[in-house]
Amino acid sequence: RAMRTKRLIREIKQSQLRQARRKTQFMFGVQIPKTYQEAIALDERNGNTKWQDATKLELSQHDEYKTFNDVGEAKFGNGRKLLNAPSGYKQIRVHKVYAVKHDLRHKARLVAGGHLTGEPVESVYSSVVSLRSIRLTTLLAELNQLELWGADVGNAYLEADTKEKVFIIAGKEFGDRAGHILIIKKALYGLKTSGKRYHEKFSGCMHQLGFKQYKADRDVWMRPTK
Repeated sequence: RAMRTKRLIREIKQSQLRQARRKTQFMFGVQIPKTYQEAIALDERNGNTKWQDATKLELSQHDEYKTFNDVGEAKFGNGRKLLNAPSGYKQIRVHKVYAVKHDLRHKARLVAGGHLTGEPVESVYSSVVSLRSIRLTTLLAELNQLELWGADVGNAYLEADTKEKVFIIAGKEFGDRAGHILIIKKALYGLKTSGKRYHEKFSGCMHQLGFKQYKADRDVWMRPTK
């Protein structure tokens, strides 16, 4: 009975998720596309190219970070079987996640289908700083009349390399590379180990700058000053 109940709950949740995916979504009054094809259709209906421009900007940033290694056009045999798949690599898919910012900027994010890969042998845990530590740091800064600075790392995960051996076949949004086999070199959003890879990259940079991790919270970093 318990197993049947769990299965029923899981099927209900899956049904709700499918309904949410089919439902038309809006952000700040702007309809959000679910696919690149829908993005083109919305641009044509709105008389602009905002979603296509957002997609091109996202892909240009991946070119800047050298996210992919293009190994040539994919060749298929009977039954659409890929004939020249890279040895030792697994084929996955990527999709675009679209959003509108508060200033009505259109954004596109390329996300890998990490669910298509096997479970990693290594731990993929990536810690984050606790809210308590942030409050204590802010309190100490105020008590000592220190200046607080904030910063954001753009396309953070792409700063790190991935150890996962995966590739995709580029879609139409990749322009001249459509239909090509692209090996993923960077810790692309959506891959199971990307969080850990970025944490390792960030930690290495902090050590090079002379910072050391605080024992009570490993995500609080300090270094001596004059």
